[in-house]
Amino acid sequence: MQTLETLKRKIASTQELQTVAKTMKALAAANIRQYEQAANALQHYRQTLAMGIQILRMNYPDTLTHVRPSAHHRLGMVIFGSDQGMCGRFNEQLSEVVIQHLEQHSSQGEQPLLLGMGARICDRIMDQGYAIERYLPVPTSVDGITSKVQTIVVQLKKWRALCQVDQIWVFHNHPISGHTSTPHQQQIFPLEVDLERPSSWPTRCRPMVFLSRERLFSAIFRQHFFVALYQACAESLASENASRLTSMQLAQTNIAEHLTELQAAFQQQRQTKITEELLDIVSGFEALNQPH
Repeated sequence: MQTLETLKRKIASTQELQTVAKTMKALAAANIRQYEQAANALQHYRQTLAMGIQILRMNYPDTLTHVRPSAHHRLGMVIFGSDQGMCGRFNEQLSEVVIQHLEQHSSQGEQPLLLGMGARICDRIMDQGYAIERYLPVPTSVDGITSKVQTIVVQLKKWRALCQVDQIWVFHNHPISGHTSTPHQQQIFPLEVDLERPSSWPTRCRPMVFLSRERLFSAIFRQHFFVALYQACAESLASENASRLTSMQLAQTNIAEHLTELQAAFQQQRQTKITEELLDIVSGFEALNQPH
């Protein structure tokens, strides 16, 4: 049976844990909003880029024919995970999808190059025997996303130039309804364009182009490349905080139930001790009053 002092220490520790869970829950709830706004803001810009590609196809129909799928030599993967824990299956569910793709490509005799953001997901992938060529820490705010994405772009350019990487995939968790997320993958190089889709313009006022074909294609591709990575990073951070918020809500409920049990046990122990002390006093009083 636990003593009163032991129960008192456990109650104090549980209350501290409850405060930590409450603080982490508040931080996660505050962070979700800023990352969701960053990701949603890019949706409109991506629509503008899609219109730019349509304009390119209208004015230079042969420009995008070389982006049709072809036999590639090497694959590069960019994986967005987390540095911190307490976010449920956030890293686990994404690492399962990544490892499944790695096993598929390894069986074909290819060894993709991996760039991982987040120590926890990198550890999971390395535990399965795959090397992470480049690790980056996760940005702690929206302001830090741009510099991280620029670093990724520079690294991918090196892979393109030195390692003949001619196909690049991005893996990240994509937020869905509520506080849940699902693994998502997308090809950002070569540029995926639906060439079967008609390139007609929805209005009679067709936009004019003053740039050459090469400059227009290069400008659209650079923006598409950067925006795809930025949006993946922002969505990953929003999903991480949503998963942490859900985990902290569950933890807070479990801690409250455990605290209630400890406090009930403490009250019972305290009442038992008081009863024993009263019985000792009564027994002593009766012993003193007995005739000798």
